[in-house]
Amino acid sequence: MASAIMGPDVSIAWEGTQGTVTGAFPQATVKGFSALPEQQSGHYFAFELDEQYEGQKVTVIGAHQKTAQDRRWVIRLDELYAGSKKLTVKVAGETKFTLDFAGATLAADD
Repeated sequence: MASAIMGPDVSIAWEGTQGTVTGAFPQATVKGFSALPEQQSGHYFAFELDEQYEGQKVTVIGAHQKTAQDRRWVIRLDELYAGSKKLTVKVAGETKFTLDFAGATLAADD
């Protein structure tokens, strides 16, 4: 799914737990993302945490904060880009990494 919703040139350069995201995110439609039609299309970032985090409480902090016991995430970037363009992932209350999307772009609607 990640390859279908993220551009082929999207990449992350890591320095410790800090990631810098670059590349262009295309406009995509993800029907299962939300029950709200206006949130079913946009620009998305997908990631999966290692298996060691299975069943643990994961908190993703960006434009909104969400907590779930899930290691697979799809984040709608449109709201994130209206703010700091940073996304922090915590597991069991401990920060695992922060991603900075300032170097990435959201492709215009087709």
